[in-house]
Amino acid sequence: MSIFRRIPRLSIVVIVYKMPDQAEKTLYSLSPAYQQGVSEDDYEVIVVENHSDRLLGHERATQYAGNVRYFPREETLRSPVNAINFGAEQATGSHISIMIDGARMVTPGVVRLALEAFRMAPHAAVSAPGYHIGHKLQQVAVNEGYDEKAEASLLASIEWPQDGYRLYDIAVLSGSCQGGFFRSNYESNFICMSMRKWAALGGMDIRYNDFGGGNANLDLYKRLLEYPDTPFYLLFGEGSFHQFHGGVTTGTRKAERDVIYKALDDQDRSIRGDDRAPPDVRPILLGSPHPSVYRFVRLSLEKVGG
Repeated sequence: MSIFRRIPRLSIVVIVYKMPDQAEKTLYSLSPAYQQGVSEDDYEVIVVENHSDRLLGHERATQYAGNVRYFPREETLRSPVNAINFGAEQATGSHISIMIDGARMVTPGVVRLALEAFRMAPHAAVSAPGYHIGHKLQQVAVNEGYDEKAEASLLASIEWPQDGYRLYDIAVLSGSCQGGFFRSNYESNFICMSMRKWAALGGMDIRYNDFGGGNANLDLYKRLLEYPDTPFYLLFGEGSFHQFHGGVTTGTRKAERDVIYKALDDQDRSIRGDDRAPPDVRPILLGSPHPSVYRFVRLSLEKVGG
């Protein structure tokens, strides 16, 4: 029997740190059992886990599919930036997707549509909007008692993962995506590009070395979308959904979070030399939204005065 395996077209880099249960759900959402219209040979998932006292580990990381590779790392910084660049070095696909936060489940069409976008425009930028599970932004809800137990009840109420698009029924747009589908947003947790473009951008900026990477993801998103000759496809009918896990910006109380935000913004200004603004780029909308997405389409129209 031949052991030949086709080179994948897309390499998805997922960063994990102190979130084993959430990362397990994320990886199931990236598996061929959940993703629609693609096979295991079309893409690979590269899991990079920075060491902690709450490990996902190889067995749990690879349990759902044969296209997952797991890499444990020791990291001295409080940032995932080095782990991301390391994961990209392991990629074998012609295109790459960066998921800086391993606690984000995705909808069932993200892989298929990303590949479709790259067939049309190989050097495009492709992303999906971000959401928070819950009826309020998690950085607000955490001050009102929202926790992992409350989130588990919400997921049970939609019988996830039977229909991945029902995540929209228990979610709100993330703070960085409040502009909706027709305006520029600040970031995505599913950022895709060609490996050639990743090299041209120089990967993640390693100067973002504090508190979960700070604004490194926003920086990458802005540099990619504003790179010359880069059409931008927004998978508006797909999304990534943040699970509560006590993260730096969504799982801490307001007073502590305000201090952290100021530190991150100060670092961002020291690196970029200016205040943060979203990419000045209009998206090309790609996909066909599930009915559960319609309320977010209406909300996005309201944002532009429709």
